[in-house]
Amino acid sequence: MTACLVALGIAAPAQAKASKRLERFASTEPMETMARSRSDVIEAAGQVPGASMVLLEALRWRGRTAREIGLPTKLWCADFMNFVLRRAGGKGTHSRAARSFLKYGKKLDGPRVGAIAILYRKGTNNGHVGVVRGTDGQGNPILVSGNHGRMVRQSVYPKGRVMAYVMPPKYVLDDMAAAARAAAAAAVEK
Repeated sequence: MTACLVALGIAAPAQAKASKRLERFASTEPMETMARSRSDVIEAAGQVPGASMVLLEALRWRGRTAREIGLPTKLWCADFMNFVLRRAGGKGTHSRAARSFLKYGKKLDGPRVGAIAILYRKGTNNGHVGVVRGTDGQGNPILVSGNHGRMVRQSVYPKGRVMAYVMPPKYVLDDMAAAARAAAAAAVEK
């Protein structure tokens, strides 16, 4: 009988700990669901004009190195962001500095699919920049960026490193939309 009481006494706290642990994670829901396919990406990015073109262009280059894309091989995340904006039919900052995007476009109150995220890195002018694909369950942005492990990659970054989220200026979004319409018209004519 004593052995049973001891066993019950040991088992009860463990069960209580397990239940508290489950309660802690019961309300953890992603702020924004991560897109699982290209069509999901297009749908989510379609909520912000021009965002789909920027994100889809960035996704097209995943796994490529700076050399394969034709960009400088040192500190090239801003070069990649400018390259993506040009390929999508818009204009970038024309700067090699990631922080140049802090003065680019409209600042947003939080992450949006297709927005540009500017991240802090130690040093007065250091930073990192990429395109938001979504967020994880804790609100950390999932970015597609250049110069991540020496190539274009998708990765989760701590939200505490985010300096700003920006959307390209309206005239850039308008240029991108015009370029997309022209490309679609050219494809129909062929």
